[in-house]
Amino acid sequence: MYSYLLLRLAMISPFVGLNAWLHELRGVVMGKDVKIAHDVLLDPMEPDSIFIEHEVTISSRVTVYAHINPTAVMYAYMGPRRVDPVRIKRGTWIGTGALILPGVTIGEYCVIGAGAVVTSDIPDHTLALGVPARPVKLLEKKFHIKEDATVGRVCVLED
Repeated sequence: MYSYLLLRLAMISPFVGLNAWLHELRGVVMGKDVKIAHDVLLDPMEPDSIFIEHEVTISSRVTVYAHINPTAVMYAYMGPRRVDPVRIKRGTWIGTGALILPGVTIGEYCVIGAGAVVTSDIPDHTLALGVPARPVKLLEKKFHIKEDATVGRVCVLED
């Protein structure tokens, strides 16, 4: 009940830092500077099987599941309930409405497009789009940010 209450509070709160903290209280393993928007559903049954590294941003209406729990009718086809951890690595951005299924690892500095359904691992530095999500483009560093800069205050202007 405690975990469910924290989940519901995190889903309605408009504060990204507070949402991340509430999910962390539920058991989600989280790095620094994680931003989680409102209406994000991180597995209500197995929050401690979700691992989110530093500087990850999760947009609104994203759903992440780390377990499969087939109904009695499907048990003969799918087997018993199982838990497969989900890992979202450093610097990744998950777009609005994406769905991440159990057992998936999303690499460092990836972008998952809005509405994508991630059914398999995504390699580092990749833009993945679609249903199911497929790598579309390799992301390359275009701008250099000084080491002493406050990343939250950097403004990039293009010609």
